[in-house]
Amino acid sequence: MAMIKRIFGFALALAILAAAALTLPDFSIQVGEAPMAPKLSVAAQDLNLICPGAAINSGGASGTSVGTFTRISSATVVGTVAAGAETFEQRYLADGYYASYSGRVFTTVSQPGTVFATKSAGVAQGSTMVNIGQVQKVASARFNGLLAAACQAPSPEHWLVGASAATGRETILILANPSRVDITVSLDVFSEGGQVSAAGLSGISVAAGAEAFVPLSSLIPETKTFAIHVVSSSGAIASWLQQRTVRGLLYAGADLVAPATTFGKSLVIPGVLIRGAADAADLIASNADYSDLKPVLRVFNPSDSKTTFTAQLNGATATTFGTVLHDSVLPHSVQDFEITGLANGDYSAFLKADQNISASIRLVRTDKTKKPNTDFTWLQAAETFVGARQITVPATGISKLTVANPSSKTASVSVNGVAYSINPGAMVVLKADNSKPINLVANDQAVGANLVIDVDGSVANIALVNYKNLGDQVSVRVR
Repeated sequence: MAMIKRIFGFALALAILAAAALTLPDFSIQVGEAPMAPKLSVAAQDLNLICPGAAINSGGASGTSVGTFTRISSATVVGTVAAGAETFEQRYLADGYYASYSGRVFTTVSQPGTVFATKSAGVAQGSTMVNIGQVQKVASARFNGLLAAACQAPSPEHWLVGASAATGRETILILANPSRVDITVSLDVFSEGGQVSAAGLSGISVAAGAEAFVPLSSLIPETKTFAIHVVSSSGAIASWLQQRTVRGLLYAGADLVAPATTFGKSLVIPGVLIRGAADAADLIASNADYSDLKPVLRVFNPSDSKTTFTAQLNGATATTFGTVLHDSVLPHSVQDFEITGLANGDYSAFLKADQNISASIRLVRTDKTKKPNTDFTWLQAAETFVGARQITVPATGISKLTVANPSSKTASVSVNGVAYSINPGAMVVLKADNSKPINLVANDQAVGANLVIDVDGSVANIALVNYKNLGDQVSVRVR
C-alpha cells in the first residue's frame, strides 16, 4: 500500500509541474525591432554555350596508334544573336575574348571546343536571345558522314542515350571543361543487362579550359546498346558521343549524339524522315553487317521497376502509314527495338510509359548509288514547350523542321509568322531556308520540334534547345 501511495504522489507532482509550466508568463526579452530579411535580386549569370568542335579521328595517321586523337578539318558554326545581346567567341587555351557579334546571323568555323559567352542587356535568356549549332560533312578514307549538334550550356551531369560500341562501331565520349579549374568526371553506363562495371569509368580528369576524349569502344567493347550518365563532382561540363561506322574497309556513317533533354511518361520524337528504305532492305538482305540500317527505337528505364511502353509512329499525311511498338524494359537498363514496315515518308514517334523514361531513334539514310552509301543520326526525345523558340538553319544541304503535337488538343503554332493548326498526334514538316533563323511559337499546347539536315544523302539533326540561366530573388538575414 505504501508503494502505491508513493507512485500516486509522484504522478501528482508531475501533473502539478506540467500545469505550472503551461501557466508561467513568457519572460523572453526583445530589444528593438527584429530586422526584416531583405530580398536581393540576383541577375542571371552570363550564358556560355560550348560547341563540340571538328570531328575526331582516332589512331593517328595510321589508324593504329592507341590513345591518339586528332581533329579533322573544321566544323561550320551557325547561329543567331538577338539585338541587345552580345556574343563573344573564345577558344580553349586562348587568352581573352574576340570576334564580337550582335543582332545578326553569323557563320564561322569551330576548331576544338569553341565557347560562346553571351552577355545580355535586358534581353531574356533562351534560344530567342542566342542559339548556336554546328554542322560538318566529312568525306575521307577513314571517316565519312554528316555530324551536327546544338552547342550546349555546361552542366554537372548529362544523360546520353545513343551510339554503339559493337564490332565496327566506334564511339568516343567528348568531355569539354570551359572553367578555370580542373574537374573530375565519373560515368554510369547502363546496357540491356543493367549497369555496367568496367575499369576506367571513374576518376576521369579534364583539365581547366581543355577537353578529354574517352574511347568507349575500349572500355565497354561489344556493348551494342547503352545509355551513359556523365557526372562531374567539381564543376559544370559539356559532353557528346561521337560514333562512326565501318563495314569492312568502308567507313560509312558518323554522328554526334547530344545529351537527352527530357525524361517523362509521355515523350515525342519528331522528324523521323525515312528515305532509301528499299535500298536499305536490299543491302540488309545481301550482307548482315548492314542490319543496322533499320531504324531503331532506344528506350532507357532509369527507375527501380520494369516499365511498359507504347510507341505510336504516325505519318505526316493520310497516305503515310506508321506502326505501333508495345513492349517493356527492365529497371536500370536500356533496350533497342527495331522499327519495321516504314516506307519512305515523314513520321514522328509518340511514346507513353508507366515509368519515367528517356528515348531516342536511330534514323538512317541509304543510297546504293553512292559510296559510302549509308549514314545515320540519333534523334532525341524533344523538349516540349509553349512559347517562343528559335533555331538557325545551316548554310548547306536540305533542312526540314518537324513540329509534332503530343497533346490531346489541337495546337496552334506559327513558324516565321505563318500560322499552322496541328491535330493531336499529328505534325507539320516544313522545308527551311538555309542560313536563316526559324522562329517557332507554340500558342496554346506544348509541342516538340526537331531540325533534320540532309547534305548529299548524309543525315544529321540539331535539336531545338532553350538553354538559359535563371535569375531570382534571395532573402538574406544577418544574425
